[in-house]
Amino acid sequence: MKTFRVAPLEAMVVGLLSLCVVLPAFSQAQTDSYTWTTIVGTPGIGGVLDGTNTGALFNRPSGLALAPDGSLYVSEQTTYTIRKITPVGNDWVVTTIAGLAGALGSADGTNSDARFNRPSSIALDGAGNLFITDNYNDTIRKMTPVGTNWVITTVAGVAGSPGYDDGTNSQARFRRPQSIAIDAATNLYVTDRLNFTVRMLEPLGTNLVSSTIAGMASIYGDFVDGLNWNAQFNLPWGIALNSAGVLYVADFGNNAIRRIERIAPGWMTTTIAGFSGLVGTNDGQGNVAQFDSPNGITVDSDGTLYVTDQYNNAIRKLAPNGANWVVSTIGGVAGQSGTNDGVGSVARFYRPWGIAIDKNRRLFVADNFNGTIRMGVLPSAPILQVGWAAGYIVLTWPQATGNYVLETTASLGPGASWQPLTNGIAVAGANYVLTNSTAAGTAFFRLRKE
Repeated sequence: MKTFRVAPLEAMVVGLLSLCVVLPAFSQAQTDSYTWTTIVGTPGIGGVLDGTNTGALFNRPSGLALAPDGSLYVSEQTTYTIRKITPVGNDWVVTTIAGLAGALGSADGTNSDARFNRPSSIALDGAGNLFITDNYNDTIRKMTPVGTNWVITTVAGVAGSPGYDDGTNSQARFRRPQSIAIDAATNLYVTDRLNFTVRMLEPLGTNLVSSTIAGMASIYGDFVDGLNWNAQFNLPWGIALNSAGVLYVADFGNNAIRRIERIAPGWMTTTIAGFSGLVGTNDGQGNVAQFDSPNGITVDSDGTLYVTDQYNNAIRKLAPNGANWVVSTIGGVAGQSGTNDGVGSVARFYRPWGIAIDKNRRLFVADNFNGTIRMGVLPSAPILQVGWAAGYIVLTWPQATGNYVLETTASLGPGASWQPLTNGIAVAGANYVLTNSTAAGTAFFRLRKE
């Protein structure tokens, strides 16, 4: 363990305040430095070819669901199939598990005997069942694993019979159900896109009972917030659920991100980013940020949101900051499509769609028009954490090998000086640089308040 202290500290108040402001921003910048790579598919070459890595081919992949073992499930709208991507060592192996490429329909059945019509989104329950929003069939489908097979059934709605009715199983009607999420109690939440509503399907025995929890069928509006049917949406698209049961919706037509929280006597909808409703590219706090047709959304264990901003060809991050949300771009450049892999703004996307995140905060994106699946990985360098302990500001990062440099623009203030340290600390002007060359253990840098 290494401990570093500043002395004397009679004039450290100004520097200390600066440090508290700047260091969290530095840590945030590190977490935003995603490196993006293409793991399966070949950009611009569409198809339904199973295989490994870029040897596999996709045609407009849309929804993504991530399994506990690291496998990905992908809905492919224009080929009417469901694909599975299995990690095998450093490779990714793609297989088609349901539907038949080029053969649309609504038939239930096993594996390739089943038919879909533009399946758009996938959710996975704790038992390993998949739930699909079968968009053009206006139904919700279930895929049950039976041995090495998948048995597909229709659990809500009736194919070819769109509507807005709530009810049990086939009594319910949908109009282009778009995305789906599932909670620990196996309640399903669906964005009913052309009804401009959010629906809940609650299990009752072996049945699913549908109810409308936000919005009113056939009435759309400019991100009107409110309770239950008083809220209004314009083409609600992606939906995600955090660990507390709060729903987040990418409101495609309003260029906004909405929050839906269960409170007595119902569900309250509020807008958390994209308040203007105008098309744009701005990063910043909620009421400043802008989007262009956000469609996919996912949430990590800390409650941070990640959004595919489709027509901006970008991946956006929404980090909670008190009652506000701070939006940043972590992949791609707004208005620039392409296929490049790389870090942050070096990467390019082409109409990204579905998005999922794993426990290691790796992001997976269905890059729809490129026909690929992309992976975003955080840097291997330790991530700075900031805390307080016994009158000290404590900066800590995990054990790691190699040299790491911490930089900030915080001023130390007049009269402050550094104790000589053998591993090297240098001060130049209003900047300081701390170099940790330890190969093991946890290093700390501490500033004492006096």
